[in-house]
Amino acid sequence: MSDLPKMLSKREIELEELEEAKYVQSLRDDIEKPQEQLNTAKKALTEISEIIDDDIHECNYGCDNHCELNGSLNMYSVENLKSVTESALAAIGGDDD
Repeated sequence: MSDLPKMLSKREIELEELEEAKYVQSLRDDIEKPQEQLNTAKKALTEISEIIDDDIHECNYGCDNHCELNGSLNMYSVENLKSVTESALAAIGGDDD
């Protein structure tokens, strides 16, 4: 037996390159899912912030603007917040219990 390293055939090299490409793609896939989850969570938090900004009148509960909300959330706003939250949790695999 020779102590010289085995010379790889062109086909063996191609197979090794294919395996490396599969491994790299696997790593990319592992990164993409958390990135998608992060983007979903960010979008949901942005929507929640917009609902709060639009539907909560910030005042000292004695304002002269004749506000209907008087600093509180109405049921429609609460349902919107719940819907956005549940959708985001379902999309990112969170527990909505």
